[in-house]
Amino acid sequence: MNFGVIYELRDRLESAAVAGVGLLGEDFRLKRAVEQIAPLAKASPVFGRIYEMGCRLMESSQEERGFLLLDVLALVDAVLCTQGSLLKEGQWEPVEDLAGAGTVCTNIPYSKLAPVLDAFEGTGGGRYALLRNAHEEDGQLFSDYRIRNLMVKALGDSYGELADMVMRWLKMEGSQVIPLLKQGFEPEGGQDMARRVRIVEEIAGAEENGFYLEILKTAGKPVREAAIKALRHDMGNEKTLLDLVRSEKGNAKEAAYFSLACMEGEAACEYWKKMLDKNLEKGVTHLVNAPAPWASDLIADHIERWLDTYDLSKTPWKNLKNEDKGQLFMLLNGAERKHSPKLCTLYRRLYGVAPQETAKVLNASLKWECHPNLRRTAQELYDAFGDVFLDSVFWADLLDDEPKQLFERFCGYVTMEEDEGAGKKPPKKRDPAGILQVLSHVRYEERLGKYVVYREPFCQMAGQQEPVKTLEHGLDLRWYGCLLNYKNRFDMKWKKPYYYYGGRQNGYDVMLEGLLRTDVEAVKEAYGKYYYWNARYRGTEAGDIRILKRCGWSDYRGLLTHVGKRDQSQMVYKVRQVLEELPLSNEEMAKELEELVQGLGKKAITGVGILERWVDELKSGIPVDELKQAYR
Repeated sequence: MNFGVIYELRDRLESAAVAGVGLLGEDFRLKRAVEQIAPLAKASPVFGRIYEMGCRLMESSQEERGFLLLDVLALVDAVLCTQGSLLKEGQWEPVEDLAGAGTVCTNIPYSKLAPVLDAFEGTGGGRYALLRNAHEEDGQLFSDYRIRNLMVKALGDSYGELADMVMRWLKMEGSQVIPLLKQGFEPEGGQDMARRVRIVEEIAGAEENGFYLEILKTAGKPVREAAIKALRHDMGNEKTLLDLVRSEKGNAKEAAYFSLACMEGEAACEYWKKMLDKNLEKGVTHLVNAPAPWASDLIADHIERWLDTYDLSKTPWKNLKNEDKGQLFMLLNGAERKHSPKLCTLYRRLYGVAPQETAKVLNASLKWECHPNLRRTAQELYDAFGDVFLDSVFWADLLDDEPKQLFERFCGYVTMEEDEGAGKKPPKKRDPAGILQVLSHVRYEERLGKYVVYREPFCQMAGQQEPVKTLEHGLDLRWYGCLLNYKNRFDMKWKKPYYYYGGRQNGYDVMLEGLLRTDVEAVKEAYGKYYYWNARYRGTEAGDIRILKRCGWSDYRGLLTHVGKRDQSQMVYKVRQVLEELPLSNEEMAKELEELVQGLGKKAITGVGILERWVDELKSGIPVDELKQAYR
């Protein structure tokens, strides 16, 4: 349909409004515009209404014209707004400025988006936990372009842990975020720009070598250090790095040493050989992270020289001087991440001298690279010396074996309560500590739908963790039955310090938390039962409530009364954390808190007066967040 006559009528009505209604009767252009609507009046009731109102306007008295003019103009505008369109000739082109900025068209509820936006744009405490929980619950939310840009900005947040956590998230996004990280990049900038470089080099490696070399020309101290470290990815940077170790100072010089140790050329090898002969401690320190075969052989040469010099069959270990022992420990530290055949053949001799340190070095090396030489060595040592090398073989098999094969080989270590029932032969006592230690490095990332192995054990402060590998074939789900029913899960050896967020003290529960899968109904139900009854058994922590909510648990009765069941220290803090998480009414929380206070009896608990006041305030309807203010 041609809307030209409607647009013309609107123009004439607007001109009449400007000129004044007194001249409206003499406006032949407006009269002609109204008459042009007559053919359309039969096509649609709305056009009939416009034509009728237009005719009345032209025939109306002086007093009525003002109101009628506004009415017909409003109706014409409404029709054009609903029926009109905007067109521009030419071809569609992508908006380059949005490259890597995230998803533009998303259907995200404001209730989810607003708190995240406020946390990124705000300051002060509490933002870290809010963002971490939001990312765990709905990681896809952080792909929205409004949040993606704020994530890049957050790399300069004054709270370093938050900035490091966001840096890890951006690394997980892959190459799509690189254009956004380069946009507005300032080589002279501070830690925020240095974090951008670290993300780029983690994702792209040598592919962005030109970018690292370019920003070095004008880079400030933090960016310069990050860019020099990024040069390690391209073996063609060997000469540049040899020049940098001579010209740079401070942290930039240390970064140049770090990258030079990653080079594979003869010039680098010769440089470090001379360094070791001149200053063994300095050379070993800088070769700790060197993965090249020549670095492994250089360290092996010095270890073999030490073993030949201090023949323990003649001079017992206890009779050696501390500086001689310290030199061996230093060389063992330098052996981490190395796997040349020459070095691997020395592990048996080393175990006879320093067994615990040798196992530690092998474990650390495997966590960096599960090289066939290291895996073969781990199996040989496990066969020869037993469970002291359980960590090593389980780690290697976890990364490389099929889930079913892994479970069937090692499940016997995790003795369940029903395994010791009547009529069953008691199983051979085997310490599963190595297996549980390795599993503490594994986290099921709901956003990816996969298990990710991290270099350090999982805990709530996981923002700085670096992934080692994604387990493409996952874990055998039978592990959950073993782990959730392990008979020694409450042993004191699993007790951890208070550095876990939310005060979680049981390291075994921290390991389980990382493995939680809410997408498997049976696992989710089993976790709910485990955390509910364990909270009542050992004392409720805020982390228990968070896990229960993720599992869709519905019964939270009695949990508040079990806070501090086995440890009444920091009771006010523990109660406050649990109150903030409990999905109960004020009346229910007041009743349970009152029972908790009564249960304390005459114990000298610091802050019991505050707990009693909270009971009264909850009964009077004061929200939990205001109780927190009263505590402060």
